[in-house]
Amino acid sequence: MTSKIKYDHKNIEAKWQNRWEESKIYSPDIQKAQNPFYNLFMFPYPSAEGLHAGHAMSSTGSDIYGRFQRMNGKNVLQPMGYDSFGIHSENYALKIGESPQVMLNRSIKHFEEQFKSFGHGYDWTHTVTTSDVNYYHWTEWVFKELFKAGLAYRKKALVNFCPKDKTVLSDEQVMTPKQAGKDPIDAKGNPVANTEGLMVCERCGTVVEKKELEVWFFRITDYAERLLENLPKINWSERVIVAQREWIGKKEGIEIDFKIINHNEKITVFTTTPINFGATFLVVAPEYARDNLLEIIPESNKEDVKKYIKRSLSKTKQQREAEGKDKTGVFTGLYVENHLTKKQIPVWVTDFVLMDFGTGAVQGCPGHDKRDFEFAKKFGLPITRVVEGKNGEAGEIKEVEQLHAGEEAGKMINSDFLNGIEFTKAMEKTKNYFEEKGWGKRVFTYHLRDWGIGRQRYWGCPLPMIFCEECAKKGDGYLKTNNNLLHQNQSDWDWQGWWPEENLPVKLPVIEDYKPEGNGRGPLANHPEFYEVKCPHCGSNAKRETDVADTFLDSSWYFLRYPSTNFDKVPFDKEITKKWLPVNQYFGGAEHAVLHLMYARFVTMVLHDLDYLNFEEPFPNFFAHGLMIKDGAKMSKSRGNVVNPDEYIKKFGADTLRMYVVFIGPMDGSPDFRDTGIEGMQKFIRRVWNLYFENKKPKDEKKLQSKLHQTIQKVTKDIEIFHYNTAIATIMEFVNYLYDNGTSKESLIALCQLLAPFAPHVTEELWNEVLQEKYSVHNSNWPKYNSKYIKVDQLTIIVQVNGKFRSQVQVETSEGKDKKKITALALKDEKVEKWISGKDYKVIFVAGKIINFVVSI
Repeated sequence: MTSKIKYDHKNIEAKWQNRWEESKIYSPDIQKAQNPFYNLFMFPYPSAEGLHAGHAMSSTGSDIYGRFQRMNGKNVLQPMGYDSFGIHSENYALKIGESPQVMLNRSIKHFEEQFKSFGHGYDWTHTVTTSDVNYYHWTEWVFKELFKAGLAYRKKALVNFCPKDKTVLSDEQVMTPKQAGKDPIDAKGNPVANTEGLMVCERCGTVVEKKELEVWFFRITDYAERLLENLPKINWSERVIVAQREWIGKKEGIEIDFKIINHNEKITVFTTTPINFGATFLVVAPEYARDNLLEIIPESNKEDVKKYIKRSLSKTKQQREAEGKDKTGVFTGLYVENHLTKKQIPVWVTDFVLMDFGTGAVQGCPGHDKRDFEFAKKFGLPITRVVEGKNGEAGEIKEVEQLHAGEEAGKMINSDFLNGIEFTKAMEKTKNYFEEKGWGKRVFTYHLRDWGIGRQRYWGCPLPMIFCEECAKKGDGYLKTNNNLLHQNQSDWDWQGWWPEENLPVKLPVIEDYKPEGNGRGPLANHPEFYEVKCPHCGSNAKRETDVADTFLDSSWYFLRYPSTNFDKVPFDKEITKKWLPVNQYFGGAEHAVLHLMYARFVTMVLHDLDYLNFEEPFPNFFAHGLMIKDGAKMSKSRGNVVNPDEYIKKFGADTLRMYVVFIGPMDGSPDFRDTGIEGMQKFIRRVWNLYFENKKPKDEKKLQSKLHQTIQKVTKDIEIFHYNTAIATIMEFVNYLYDNGTSKESLIALCQLLAPFAPHVTEELWNEVLQEKYSVHNSNWPKYNSKYIKVDQLTIIVQVNGKFRSQVQVETSEGKDKKKITALALKDEKVEKWISGKDYKVIFVAGKIINFVVSI
């Protein structure tokens, strides 16, 4: 070993970052790799502010795993790119009065410099930027393929609209203020005091409005069942699985047709519990009444219904269904017949019925549904109890005992042939009866709605579609002659006149007037040089679509492009894709559970069905990292607690920052960044550095061998399950052992390798310059533990301070009763020492189990 030298993080980190880039150590041979492993981190929006400590934590968590796999013999592809199209980038460009193109060139350069300063092992030869024409050329291709498959359509709909960003939002981009983590504001940025039932834009926190626009949709609902069925087949964080399952929202029930009296039309309702002997009215959503009933509503009722519909559609979904709100409604003047009671029952319109539940029409059963009960009481409608409650049927109905799929329900009463039958059995018998009579059919419904893909902005991928008025008049369009559709029935929209662009890419022009106007059209609608084109079918004057794509289309397939960035003629090379995909390990935020992750799964399934891919799930393994906080609060510019990693890297070094951000808490938790803690991590790295110049022989080689293999086993298993904090704690314990008991060449080599994924720079320096091993430690073989060296007669003693877990120490079984030794070991632990240093304490010791330091407060 060389003589002791001072640890200089600045020179060491710059030295090895340059060496790694020159040697392309992190760039696998895409075509020849024998043991490919695709390790992917969710690419970021390149905001002007740059990366913060939360990015450092999550990206380091992914990088550690990639380095671990590389040392386990895998050819690791770990690329990085930028989700650069969309509102995030465009709004900042508008704010500073600069074009998105110019602003992003600067921001992306800064992001790349920051990622490199972290020491991440990215392959910079495979990078994607979604606003680069070489990428969005193929995003347009994805859209075109979905259109040709019958999975894209354009129609007028009531959509979510952000008045500040002046664009449509998908349902998944609309949240409660709490979910978005933002205080609600109006379009001018003023705070909104009354937040009850409000929904906001997930990006800016502006209260969302409802607006009727003609926009493009993807038929993601065609894949609802498959998206649900595949969830047990993928290894994802449980909270993300739950979020996807709930958002898909499958429910089993029955659709029942009610014929409207004196008309040929019918109203189809959906219910999970057909307690039809208790149905005393029907209620329909305002949208249902507008689209299906207005023409037949009596003139005496029509004007009131129209006014009510208009008022209702100005409300958000949450305002309409808010628990406890005063029930409102309007009578249509229409009646239907209850199949079972043979009574005529009225049809009402009410805003608590939503179009995204079932058919948009439900039967009112006020004896057993709280909302129906409140509605019936307000408007004087009959209330009939048909299921025996907890107290029987006696007495006046003052409160409704709500039924939830038969829970705590009794037997049927006042129900003719169902009387005396247990509730759940009666529901099945009713469904059978209705199907036999031809009055209804069993169905499944889903909460999931089709994906609104069009945006009325400038900075996005052009939608490669052309509309020809002449073809529309003749009934011509691409879908007229195409029989290879994944979705055959196209009768729900006016497809005539629409043709996909075949000559891609459609380049986004550079324009100065890119500020959105909020009039339902994008800025490109003001540029005839962009939208005036010839019809590709008949040659007539035609118009190119001026909406651009939702940014989530860009990210729905980016993982397919990374390995194939060297291929210009195809979006992804077939053989390369087969070799590297699906992604082996995906690492990202749980906040994208029902946005990016759902859309990426959908697009992958479609491309699989179109025979472009040999797999249908893009991410078999997904780990959802947590959200870092600062001094107990969420990081935000308004609180002034955003941590700029550049400052910490300059002061403490990248290795210190990397280790600290993954040590302070579980990767899927909410670790709290505190300046005092990072100083302790820097001391530890210096302690490791100094250990390599000790030249202290081991006191007991057998015990050292045992301790070494225990450490290898624990660190290996912890990294495999992303328990980085406990892996580092185990390494710290091993370092303490080596200081107290001496080192060997084998132990120092293994320590360097175990630490390499966490602290790549200092370990590279020690590996090459001190241990004189072959470059690089990151290409060395991960140390293997041998079970014969792992003692089974060891105890783990829990260390508490005032009854709270602070650490743990390991001793041999024979030492489990040695209070003096265990106390000494616990007091050496930095995680314990900081809680009791300088304070009086007494020791409570339970032999072989726990040592508790009771500190005077």
